[in-house]
Amino acid sequence: MNFRNAVRNAVRFTGCMLVGAVLTTSLCARAEPVQSSNIPRAITLYAEDSNRPYAYFDGTGAEGIYVRILKKAFARMPQYHLDIVSVPFRRGMELLKDGKIMGFFPPYARKDRDWIDRYSIPILRETVVVLCSNDYAHSHDLKVFPRDFKDARFANNAGYRLAGEAFFDMVDAGDITLEEANTTASNLRFLMAGRVDCYVNERMAILAGMRELAIDKNMARLFNETAIIGQEFGFVAYGPDPDNQWPWRDQFADDLDKALADMRNQGEIDRLVVDYFTY
Repeated sequence: MNFRNAVRNAVRFTGCMLVGAVLTTSLCARAEPVQSSNIPRAITLYAEDSNRPYAYFDGTGAEGIYVRILKKAFARMPQYHLDIVSVPFRRGMELLKDGKIMGFFPPYARKDRDWIDRYSIPILRETVVVLCSNDYAHSHDLKVFPRDFKDARFANNAGYRLAGEAFFDMVDAGDITLEEANTTASNLRFLMAGRVDCYVNERMAILAGMRELAIDKNMARLFNETAIIGQEFGFVAYGPDPDNQWPWRDQFADDLDKALADMRNQGEIDRLVVDYFTY
């Protein structure tokens, strides 16, 4: 698929590509005393700081589609007060695994993350794609991913495993060269400069990165979406709590799940996605 068409189709997405579902929340790594039922419980959620358009730090605070969804969910739960701390993806997952924070959003569910204690209900469905330069796409017979991408140079967001186990097996075997940067914009710069041949990420994240870099239609024509790897759901992930720092966690998670489920069923999550891209 020509990437220009992918852009056009994605901008028409609303109820098609993204399915509203639910986020669950996480708390900061501190136990809180019993409090009056009239005082909202302070909840600190940790979020990715560079995953546009979903969760990122905009220079003044947390922003993105998941952030907006959570804020709306908390407006339905007056018994809680929300704070969000933005951290790099790898750092957030390390803090979660070490039991230093209660929750982090929005990682995908992975078998090798069996240390995660609980996930929220799904929040949004995201489509993972491979974007390649026209030169590479037109000079290779790319039918099966990752087999047909042998000897390619790939960009990847640091810590992301969206390309799948078979892809990273090829990286380990030296059949694919991998270069990682922290942000989508940085990896797109690698692709535009010819430093890599292809880049794997979620489709809307790529579109948001192009918008951030002010990539025009003529530049967008230089790239092709060469493969759809699959679809993933984002969640709030809850880590281990061996010291029982958050005895009220499951009650909170249940409350958040209910608020998010109501938002999904009433179409509010889909509306928030549309509003984000037309803001």
